[in-house]
Amino acid sequence: MMKEKIISLIVGSFLLVTAQIASAASDNWRSLTPNEKDRVLENYQRWQRLPQQDKEHLREEWNRWQRLPKDERERIKQRYDQQQRHDRRRD
Repeated sequence: MMKEKIISLIVGSFLLVTAQIASAASDNWRSLTPNEKDRVLENYQRWQRLPQQDKEHLREEWNRWQRLPKDERERIKQRYDQQQRHDRRRD
């Protein structure tokens, strides 16, 4: 349950940050690499395809994430990174 919440929180934050970067980067679009442009477009399209209830859930998770103290966010990121490395080693 906790793992699902953490993953959902990180995925949601990633999508929202990417959307924010895309809107902020409209002036800097030319400075992005082709890979960065592709990633921004893919994430935007993924966001557009989400059902409205999922978007609302991700916005709530993003707001919750933003309210966390910075040190707690860092601990969650580190646990996530450790889990990713562990999962890659198992594959």
